[in-house]
Amino acid sequence: MHRALRALIVALIVGGPPAAPAVDLTVRVDARDVARKRLHSTLTLAVRPGPLTLVYPKWMPGEHGPTGPLESLVGLEIRANGERLGWTRDPLEMYALRVVVPRDAHELEITIESGLATDGGSYSAGPTSSDALAVIPWNECLLFPKGVDADKVSAVATLLPPPNWSVVSALASVAAADGGYQFEAASIARLIDSPVQLGRHARRVELPGAEPGRELRHSISIMADSAAALALPEDFAASYGRLVAESGALFGSRLYRSYTWLLSLSDHVAHFGLEHHESSDDREGEQALQEADLRMDLAGLLGHEYVHSWNGKYRRPQGLLSPDYQRPMDGSLLWVYEGMTEFWGYVLPVRAGLITPDYFRDIVADAAAEFTLSPGARWRPMADTAVAAQALYGAPTAWQSSRRGVDYYDASIFLWLDVDQELRARTAGRAGLDDLAHQFFAGPTGAPRLEPYSESDLYAALAAVAPGDWRGLVRRHLDPTGTAALLAALERAGWRLDYSAAKNAAAEARQKRHKSFERMSSIGLRLDKDARVADVIEDRAAARAGLGPGMKLIGVNGRKYTNELLDAAILEAQKSRQPIVLLVENDEFYRTLSVEYYDGPRFPHLVRIEAQADQLTPLLQARTK
Repeated sequence: MHRALRALIVALIVGGPPAAPAVDLTVRVDARDVARKRLHSTLTLAVRPGPLTLVYPKWMPGEHGPTGPLESLVGLEIRANGERLGWTRDPLEMYALRVVVPRDAHELEITIESGLATDGGSYSAGPTSSDALAVIPWNECLLFPKGVDADKVSAVATLLPPPNWSVVSALASVAAADGGYQFEAASIARLIDSPVQLGRHARRVELPGAEPGRELRHSISIMADSAAALALPEDFAASYGRLVAESGALFGSRLYRSYTWLLSLSDHVAHFGLEHHESSDDREGEQALQEADLRMDLAGLLGHEYVHSWNGKYRRPQGLLSPDYQRPMDGSLLWVYEGMTEFWGYVLPVRAGLITPDYFRDIVADAAAEFTLSPGARWRPMADTAVAAQALYGAPTAWQSSRRGVDYYDASIFLWLDVDQELRARTAGRAGLDDLAHQFFAGPTGAPRLEPYSESDLYAALAAVAPGDWRGLVRRHLDPTGTAALLAALERAGWRLDYSAAKNAAAEARQKRHKSFERMSSIGLRLDKDARVADVIEDRAAARAGLGPGMKLIGVNGRKYTNELLDAAILEAQKSRQPIVLLVENDEFYRTLSVEYYDGPRFPHLVRIEAQADQLTPLLQARTK
């Protein structure tokens, strides 16, 4: 037991009121039934007699909202001294349960049954297991006293996987006699920050790239629904080793003991990345490693989550702190937490050779076109997409272009590109955004730690690199509506947005990954895998013809609909000057729509402004040999 916890218990015995209930927690999760989406958890919790409120983790770090999946709690029993205790839910706070601890009891035995999601849900509340693999977020298996700082209380966890499944976590573990794994003692916060990956088909790739004299382990743990999905290109380890080296050159520090990407490849789990300090929970389709464009798309995800070890886990906005997982989070600075991470999460893989410069430029062009076309950017400022993140993360895809989503991710690429250009301008090229990163994220290598910051702290750090009014430049991107600042930042770097009939490689890879189909820059249409309309650009041809979200495309120009036929119809309309005729299903009704669009295939790209210096290409060049 930790010394601080022992002192709290002593204080209870002698009658001194502690600041928070004494907590010492053991957790045992039986995951042998995980293929059925079922977990069985047993907790032993040190408590004091009297009324007690237990809470289920609610505001989840990295998910930026009250996303703890309360609905996964499908069974609960609380006992003290072998006797079952009654409990009631707080009628105003669904995540809080009230119980009275008997006078002679000093610990509770809690059993939790968790029914994991089969569809829907965001991030860790979405599907998290298949028949061959799973990722276990510990927050779905925990209750602890209200008001405690989860970083200050001790927890010891064990997990029992299905037979012959591999188990990987950032927490060190030892095999137990019953076939389970016991993990090193950690705080509740660190336990929640260290999910467990388990699976039948597993491969662990050790990476080169640590600095001389530092025994830091970097690895990618890959688990997949099939053994074939684990096949890797020959240079896989070396390429990600270069990513490790480039991150060291950029930040000048490593705020972890080791780092592991937990990469799960399945078509049956939710696809996303979620940051943790010494690992990341990265989930993609089963074939994500088998094609070059999908591997570049994946590199952006793995790069992003890795950067979060510095930006988000080590340095975190004060408003995003929720020590008890109950305090609401303030997302006002997500343009730093997520936006700067998105910037470096693409730039570092380019520097490492995991993403080509052409592909990166297509990423930027695709984002610029989306903002330029979307009506949402005309009424909603980028700052509001961060403040409203907790609502926007779970918003439907229908009308996203008119609503705006959590697009401070991509919009911030242009903000930080602008900051880089301004730093270079103010220092005659001697400093750039690399220098800010090296200063702002500097810290001692070793155990994870947290250093909160405010918006003014960020401006002070920028001023230390190059004096001036940094708030004015940043808020020029955040507060107005429209895309003037975004496009100006791009042109300042020597590039502009243009369109051509050549497809955008990054957009095509994204559509392949999501099994979607987008022609937003031409007729203004996005379809899901079933040819159902996911979104339309309200003032473009498809919407003007009457097409809207939820409708399904049945036919195009008199033939059964396919994506290829729609592309052919777009090209034919450019030649014939005749409308594209779509047969659509709207609930149980059918209608024929005439789409008047004659400009042909149209995809976004960046082109050089020859009269200006190219500031983008030097930014993408490797900093290590």
